[in-house]
Amino acid sequence: MGRYIFLFLILGLFTASYAKQGGKIVIKEILANKSVVLFKQTQGKGIIAGTIFIKGGSIEDPEGKKGLTNLTFRLLLKGTKNFDFSSFHQLFEDSGGYISASAGDEYSTIEFAVKVEDFEPALARIKDLLFNPLFPEDKLTQEKINTIAQIKAKKEEGFSYAIDELRKEIYKGTPYQYSTLGEIEDIEKIEIEDIRKRWKQLLKGGRFVISFVGDIHYKDVKPLVEETFSKLEDVNYSYPDIEIEIKGKRCKTLKREGTQSTIVVAYNAPKAKEKYYFPFKVLNGILGNGFTSRLFQELRERRGLAYAVGSFYPTKINVGNLFIYMGTAPQNTEEALEGIYQVVDSIKKGISEEEIKTAKEKFIGHYLLDHQTRAKQSWYLGWFEVIGFGYEMDEKYVDYINQVTAKDIIDAWNTYIPKGSFCVIVRP
Repeated sequence: MGRYIFLFLILGLFTASYAKQGGKIVIKEILANKSVVLFKQTQGKGIIAGTIFIKGGSIEDPEGKKGLTNLTFRLLLKGTKNFDFSSFHQLFEDSGGYISASAGDEYSTIEFAVKVEDFEPALARIKDLLFNPLFPEDKLTQEKINTIAQIKAKKEEGFSYAIDELRKEIYKGTPYQYSTLGEIEDIEKIEIEDIRKRWKQLLKGGRFVISFVGDIHYKDVKPLVEETFSKLEDVNYSYPDIEIEIKGKRCKTLKREGTQSTIVVAYNAPKAKEKYYFPFKVLNGILGNGFTSRLFQELRERRGLAYAVGSFYPTKINVGNLFIYMGTAPQNTEEALEGIYQVVDSIKKGISEEEIKTAKEKFIGHYLLDHQTRAKQSWYLGWFEVIGFGYEMDEKYVDYINQVTAKDIIDAWNTYIPKGSFCVIVRP
């Protein structure tokens, strides 16, 4: 573990460990109810930020109620038993900070930031939010209307429509088949009791990873943090084990009004923590990250086929896919799709050290810039813990990217890409 030092203390209520990260101590506590608390002290102008991760997002929505978790988090910040909407939010706003809540497919989050002197009243509101949310019934109707409008708007935008249709194909028969927003016919059937029941399902200690980064000693806030989260039910949580693989080369074409064609192609890729995860991050950079990428240089600059083109490789616990996207003129659709296949296949012929260097520099630059705020530092510490790497990966991530070689990338490509691909074309 090199420069990492771990001290394990068993104190009855929790297990605590300490690790050095960038010259700063990260404290990890596991409360008796299995909640994980992470804390990193910083020095600055007296700000503290926190991210509460709750494992198990929309992939747990039951059949007939797709969109339930998203609606739950839309209603969550509408007030609590002891703080109405205005008094709940005023503290964060007067402190120059914020609080927000959002649902994802594998986890959901509550994020906030306040001045250090407002941390105690902020935690009082968060505790009331956890155990006494109002979930006002009169707000549910409006949130359902807003969500349905959002789903309809996505269908009017070529890229979003293509992505949603693609996931229905490659994740068919699994919880990942559905967007976090859910299905319109399901949303219309969700009642306020469904919301309250879903929230109770989420209040399990083993689901929670709570991460704080701020300008204060942990000993000064530790009792407040433990008091806030120790009442969560002592229940563990494990993600479902799902295996998905694209086999063969398949395509689906959809028609819609518009002036351009949108193409999205999905390939197999590693899940988080699998062997070739880091090489695939660099491979994604070489293929589709920015003006120097192969997809941009070949399909837009040289051949003039693309309005927009790129790739992305999201980190997921249970599914792994590399996605290529492209907007093109309708008459160029077939040529553009073939061009995507050709650029992806060109990797097996070799990659240059300059391409690898450029891809790494972009990735690392973005990663480091993204850590400039306490809020993002808090988010990354918790995120790495949630997806299974452990919070220590926040410090080691750049090193792992730097260690990727040309051979690693070619081996990764050979392991996943030839197995198959699935494309969705949305055209006028």
